[in-house]
Amino acid sequence: MDNRGLEKLDQLLLKYGNDDSILSASELDGYFAAIVSGPRQIDPGIWYPPIWAEQLPKWANDKEGERFTKLAVELMSEAAYMLGEEPDDYEAIFLADDNGKGEKLIVSQWCAGYLRGAQVAGWIDAELPEAQQTALANITLHGSEEGVETLNAMSDEQYDASVATVEPAALALYDYWQQHLEQVLPVRREETKVGRNDPCTCGSGKKYKQCCGR
Repeated sequence: MDNRGLEKLDQLLLKYGNDDSILSASELDGYFAAIVSGPRQIDPGIWYPPIWAEQLPKWANDKEGERFTKLAVELMSEAAYMLGEEPDDYEAIFLADDNGKGEKLIVSQWCAGYLRGAQVAGWIDAELPEAQQTALANITLHGSEEGVETLNAMSDEQYDASVATVEPAALALYDYWQQHLEQVLPVRREETKVGRNDPCTCGSGKKYKQCCGR
């Protein structure tokens, strides 16, 4: 996705978000990385509401809702493709801060999104082998409040070394779950069946048959 698309996602997430929702394209990228890494397919009706902390946006117009959904699905598809097909070239969407001492990568939002995604996908508390436990711990360090004190005590060199473990951690977790896929139906919300002409549950504003019901 180009910068224009990422900036539009940032804009819409901030405009329609709340204190508990995903508020940046970086965080959304981490969220989707965890969603597509899990052992089962996740239905849009499951992964869409947590983006907004279950407070679905009231779009100013259908065009905005459709634009967000299109960009979100594109970002998710890119994460799945790069993790699965081009792992050597995989690059998470991190933020950067120039503090006068050179550019510093900020991974906290991406990691927080990843942890949210792992929770939604239902595997964050799974029993993992030691290597994958370490990988998840590396992400958790940067994505949770519990890690703040440890990070603040790090030197610049230690921080940079810790940041450098995040992308390999995501790849390791993706690879692990791809070897442990569950042969089950996709995870879906337990709710009344949506009619083909009803509004789509993802919040795009389009009819179900024209969106997730294709």
